[in-house]
Amino acid sequence: MFLKRNNAIGMGIEMRIYGIAIFEVNKDLDVTILDLENSGLHRLEYMEIDPDLAAYLDMAEEEFGDTLGKYKTIKDHVFEYENERLVLIRFFMQGKRVSKALLVSLRAGTLRSIVKRLENIGWNRLFMFEIKRLMRSIKYTDH
Repeated sequence: MFLKRNNAIGMGIEMRIYGIAIFEVNKDLDVTILDLENSGLHRLEYMEIDPDLAAYLDMAEEEFGDTLGKYKTIKDHVFEYENERLVLIRFFMQGKRVSKALLVSLRAGTLRSIVKRLENIGWNRLFMFEIKRLMRSIKYTDH
């Protein structure tokens, strides 16, 4: 799941999806956002989701469409976790309630703790995967 994104200078920056989580929520939108904020995410209200970022959500929705189902209304939001770790979230609405939520992380190691916190407050996880960053240690020996 790769997508190249251009920066202001015109050079291509390759970004990749490092994690996806899908939840069954069944809560009002305001309560859903409050749950996310209580789980350590901060909504970036000043930042509208641009087409490049929305493309990540589109790719994930297309890949996991069977789990997500079909909805007439979707709402996309950008949240931040800790040090500038963006989490893209697409809410699938039934009326005024969030039926399901799709979380997409663009950095390794972001979703695991968020998912645990959301499960602890009653969110039902339907799916999750995350690419884990491996630390390699280098040993120097004298022979």
